[in-house]
Amino acid sequence: MDDFYDKLLGTSEPREHTINLLELGIPTHTHNLADLDSPFTEEEVWLTIKQLPLDKAPGPDGFIGHFYKACWSIIKNDIMVAISAVWSRRLRGLGPLNTAYITLIPKKEDAEQPKDFRPISLVHSFAKLITKLLANRLAGQLNQMVSPNQSAFIKGCFIQDNFMLV
Repeated sequence: MDDFYDKLLGTSEPREHTINLLELGIPTHTHNLADLDSPFTEEEVWLTIKQLPLDKAPGPDGFIGHFYKACWSIIKNDIMVAISAVWSRRLRGLGPLNTAYITLIPKKEDAEQPKDFRPISLVHSFAKLITKLLANRLAGQLNQMVSPNQSAFIKGCFIQDNFMLV
């Protein structure tokens, strides 16, 4: 199975050429991103937890969004300590959170060959929470960082809008 996916995905080769982005003459703007460096508040974490889907597949820790919402009053101190540790880069003891289950989902009913399966990765719910916290914080800055001509990867904008403009 591993060989199939190694061949399918390939390996990265060293690049012979690089692009000097400064030579492209694209204007650079300085943005005030100081807010991105501040520690997460309990309110910010709770607002993010309320956005988590209730019943997505659990990862190695076995927890889902519903657990965080239902048990917030009990677990919030521990969660805030763990988030603070990640934010301060005190990662000792948090290594197990950087794991995932990789499983194969059959693409068809009589799947037998490796190509008949789709691999998925089930990540720890805590890692999903950290990722969502970072994404939410960055989302507030994107409007000033991304060109108005950009029509993909911005909430409320769709790459198909380009066709409408053309």
